[in-house]
Amino acid sequence: MHVTIFRMKKVMKKSSEYEPTIADVLGAVQLGFSKVDDRFDKVDDRFSKVDIRFDKIEGSLDDLGYRVTALEKRTGSLENAVEDMKETLDGVARAVDKDTLVVLDHGRRIRRLEKAH
Repeated sequence: MHVTIFRMKKVMKKSSEYEPTIADVLGAVQLGFSKVDDRFDKVDDRFSKVDIRFDKIEGSLDDLGYRVTALEKRTGSLENAVEDMKETLDGVARAVDKDTLVVLDHGRRIRRLEKAH
């Protein structure tokens, strides 16, 4: 097998022919597989880091879920307390309105009695 190399219009022939041996090919294949294996190790490391990040995110979401549940319970308690206060204030407002009407009626009666007297 003759290999020709073209350079600036000169043709040079390689003087010795080299045929790779099985050991050469096997060495090149092993080198390629070791490089691929190194790449897979790097990818595996990156996946491990991503997995750790997902675990942290999952923990944060669980914590957030716990906090939201606690907040919903507190909000429910506050809603019940506000509803109780509203009922109490409505009762007080009705009582004040009745008392106000009684006082006004009583004031009218007194004015009538004073005029009649």
